[in-house]
Amino acid sequence: MQTKKFNPVYNSYLIYIGVAIASGGVALYTPIIVSETGKAFSGFWAASILFGLNLGRVLGSYMGTRLPRLANHPLAVTGNILLEGIALYFMAYLQQAWALALFALLAGLGSGLSFPGLKNYLLKLKELDQTSLFSKLAFAIRMGLVGGYLTASFVPHDQLKLVFLIVFITFIVYGLFMLIAMRAITEHEQQGWEQEQAALADQASPAPPAASTETDKAIQLPLMFYLSNSVFWCFAVQPMIGFSLHIPTFTPEIPVSTPFWLAALVIIFFQIPISKRAVRTLDHFRFLKIGYACLFLSFAIMVVFTHSAVAVIISAILLSFGQVFYGPSLDVLVARFANKSAADTGRLMSQQMFYQSMGTMVGSLAGGVLFDLAQSMKMPGLNWFMLTLASLGMMFLSNKKIPALYYNAGQRISGNS
Repeated sequence: MQTKKFNPVYNSYLIYIGVAIASGGVALYTPIIVSETGKAFSGFWAASILFGLNLGRVLGSYMGTRLPRLANHPLAVTGNILLEGIALYFMAYLQQAWALALFALLAGLGSGLSFPGLKNYLLKLKELDQTSLFSKLAFAIRMGLVGGYLTASFVPHDQLKLVFLIVFITFIVYGLFMLIAMRAITEHEQQGWEQEQAALADQASPAPPAASTETDKAIQLPLMFYLSNSVFWCFAVQPMIGFSLHIPTFTPEIPVSTPFWLAALVIIFFQIPISKRAVRTLDHFRFLKIGYACLFLSFAIMVVFTHSAVAVIISAILLSFGQVFYGPSLDVLVARFANKSAADTGRLMSQQMFYQSMGTMVGSLAGGVLFDLAQSMKMPGLNWFMLTLASLGMMFLSNKKIPALYYNAGQRISGNS
């Protein structure tokens, strides 16, 4: 009777709404704290906040691969969400840049442990399409970001205690919504497992679990596939630092949060239609290549029109298109590989989060360093020029090399079946 009452759509939307609310909190504080720290200290110290945040995510994702229960148990996921919210709240009371980076590290640890668990619970909703799950998750994130960036335009930047109080509340709500959904999903999964065991009670067949475990250990996604994900997010995070430092210096006529909420609006309107198109073509690697192409165009525009506010907005919009094409398609590729290989989906998602966070960690620090380098050499477009060249190189690698590695790994799975 309880199984019939389970509503996968309702529980997925609990997660989406919670994520949207927390994303709003993240969008509220990030441009403000980066911009204020950059003005008070330097681009390096502003970047160190995002570096610490992403270093924490790397550590959390790594711990999630080694200790799956720490990342996947409902109470653990909720606790990790609250850890992130509490750490962020205390940042309002810190006066030193190194202390901000340290508490950003703690917040990132909570994020790195909780987000793979979130994706894992979404994938437990077997009744729903995987591509739709991830496109709606990205849509929810962007909805929250728009709200947060718009709020950041009106909240006084010197009222950090108010800003981080709002952020803390968003994470409390997020944690509660996740806990409710995860408990319902866990109960439904347990009931389904009991029914399956009862149906197989007459078949004494211990071999399949052992084969599954062996496959999980023997066949993994190729390293270059993960590294390409790292590089993409290394590039994609640049504007979070680059724009936050660039706007006050070169285009002060626009608020620092403007390109972020405009870009988020683009993703809201185009995320689901483009994801549906990806499903129809069944060629997710094509969308990964388009994602890199969007990064290339975005950076190239900043090289040519460094002092233009319009160029900043266009560049941010192109970056958003890059994430629209790239993000959900990569999630689907990882999920499909997990299904084909009978690997632990939560473990693969933690690995993906690990490499993604590695990219954003390196990219956030590099963004501040490159900005300072460009200013010291009196070449305002130098940082954008270097990103343009690097993204062009990744476009060529993503054309054939990386897809071939992924498909070869899939063929090895089929051969072992």
